[in-house]
Amino acid sequence: MPAAVACSVKCRPHHRLSAPQPHAALELLPRAPASAAGELRATRCRTPPSLSFARASDQGEAPRAPCRSPPSARRARASVAGGEEAGPASSAAAAALLAGAQSRHAIFREELVRRAYYAAEAAHRGQMRASGDPYLQHCVETAALLAELGAGPPVIAAGLLHDTVDDAGLDYGSISEQFGAGVADLVKGVSNLSHLSKLARRNDTASRIDEADRLRTVFLAMEDARAVLIKLADRLHNMRTLDSLPKIKQQCFAKETLEIFAPLANQLGILNWKEQLENLCFKHLYPEQYDELSSNLHEFYNRDMIAAAIRRLEQALQVRGLFYRSISGRHKSIYSIYSKMTRKKLDMDEIYDVHGVRVILENKADCFTTLEVVHHLWPRIPGKFKDYVSSPKSNGYQSLHTVVLSEETLPLEIQIRTADMHLQAEFGIAAHWRYKEGVRNCSSSLPEMVEWVRCVVTWQCETLHTDHPSPPGLGSSPRATCTFPSDSDGCPFSYSKQCDHTGPILVILLENEKMSVQELPQNSKILDLLKRASSYDMQLSLRLNSHAVHNLNQELKMGDVLELIPSTQCKSGGYMREFNQMPDHRLAVSQS
Repeated sequence: MPAAVACSVKCRPHHRLSAPQPHAALELLPRAPASAAGELRATRCRTPPSLSFARASDQGEAPRAPCRSPPSARRARASVAGGEEAGPASSAAAAALLAGAQSRHAIFREELVRRAYYAAEAAHRGQMRASGDPYLQHCVETAALLAELGAGPPVIAAGLLHDTVDDAGLDYGSISEQFGAGVADLVKGVSNLSHLSKLARRNDTASRIDEADRLRTVFLAMEDARAVLIKLADRLHNMRTLDSLPKIKQQCFAKETLEIFAPLANQLGILNWKEQLENLCFKHLYPEQYDELSSNLHEFYNRDMIAAAIRRLEQALQVRGLFYRSISGRHKSIYSIYSKMTRKKLDMDEIYDVHGVRVILENKADCFTTLEVVHHLWPRIPGKFKDYVSSPKSNGYQSLHTVVLSEETLPLEIQIRTADMHLQAEFGIAAHWRYKEGVRNCSSSLPEMVEWVRCVVTWQCETLHTDHPSPPGLGSSPRATCTFPSDSDGCPFSYSKQCDHTGPILVILLENEKMSVQELPQNSKILDLLKRASSYDMQLSLRLNSHAVHNLNQELKMGDVLELIPSTQCKSGGYMREFNQMPDHRLAVSQS
């Protein structure tokens, strides 16, 4: 594997991003919308003095007068308060952009979503990308990705508004007043995640695998899982539009995404997003290997073989009287191929699952019957059968995998699963959004995935007890049913409970303009964390979640942020500025 990319500069998002040029290998990647936008993080006054971390103590400096809101924030507040839809100069373009979104996803016609759209339009008015497209388009594409998952109006609205706090100066209160506390909490959560992501990028956290793992855990512990999904959608669209950044920043973004956000998508079971993120990271981190492998895959992939295998399997299932939802061809993702070739030192023709066929059926019994049919049609390759139905993966993935030898003597992987299993594989914890109201109830596992996966990855439960949700396939039964869409404020599965646990906690330490994620035993105190700090013997002022510390024996909780400030205050640097801008410095797990 090529040497790891080291970020030698402080990597900050660039405000001028444009659409990538067509690439020879793009047909091998999941189709992405042609529109482009980037992470715009304009420097604005938006943090009230009460949340400023730049002071050494609560005394000694008079509070500064709050700074005046930027024009975009005043426009947005006026828009949401007065029902304004768009100014004359931008009404045609804004209406056209909304109409395009509505033609793709009906949920953009919902009243809450339309109001959020026009508030985002007012907030981002005048902010443009290098291509000349409005920045608002990034907000729309982020929301469209969430709509593809099947999210309801509150999540779509939050997706449209996700950058208004950071980039346009809107505050939590105005969003909450106009759209409800549920939407405001999601926007605030995404903002918190974005600021921690910046801190991690500047500190090159992705280079330290263990710490990157811990940071992902904090992400899942600190916010509603839906806020994490919005942040993933935001990052996916930004990765699709990364080409106009300088190369070093492209690599820093890609490195962080590969080590933090792509595994996060995998932990939440959203394999479609995971594969897209990995492929885009591969393209930017190792462009030469990407181009070479893309070209080889284009030549090696045998579409005629896949088509013939599909026809043969269709005929065999019809003879057996088995009804199937779909049979389709697929190929292994380009990054997965690269990883396996590098890890196992293989050539492409030695990888057995480059070519694949996927069968979607009605029920589990039909899956195993279809497996018998497949093994009757083609000879099995020994040792290449995996039963993820009886033994699901940790992220809930279920499927039967077998590799057979085709007539062309090429390995062919057959994946067999039910429609529910496929829904879970594609959308992970968001799978329950895809069920239609009034059509069916939740399956035994999908509505509990949000709570279950957070419990697992945050080490809240070392084992899943009988009174806690169980992973799919382990005999769990639902404690409740729900109708869909179920991502409303009252949905019991949208913001999960904290599990009883005796495992470790993770806290963030800000010291000398550097960030680290520290793992501590349960019931650890501030003093225990201080003993790990390099400046432990210095005179320090301490702040925990924006508040001055007066008791070193105060217990720490998952997601706490402890800031160490030298008593001789120096000018606050980039890390503190980012942290000061977080709408809510309290990052602990919900106690609901």
